[in-house]
Amino acid sequence: MTTLDRLTHLIHDKFGVEIAAIDPDAPFASYNLDSLTVAELMFEIDDALHVTVPDEAVHTVTTLRQLATLIDGLPPSDFKA
Repeated sequence: MTTLDRLTHLIHDKFGVEIAAIDPDAPFASYNLDSLTVAELMFEIDDALHVTVPDEAVHTVTTLRQLATLIDGLPPSDFKA
């Protein structure tokens, strides 16, 4: 499963967005995710994917594809589930 697939399922599971409705190039706002909800998503990603998403990503990353690309470039964190 790709990072993009994992993120798609995470948004579906945590925020109730139907998988078929998720366009990886659409802005988060199109899923009714405001900046606070996107910040919550970043914390979920930290835990689920064992990475540390930079805080500024909340303001600079606007689509799921951008987020997946960012995550794919991050080293794994020391966090262990």
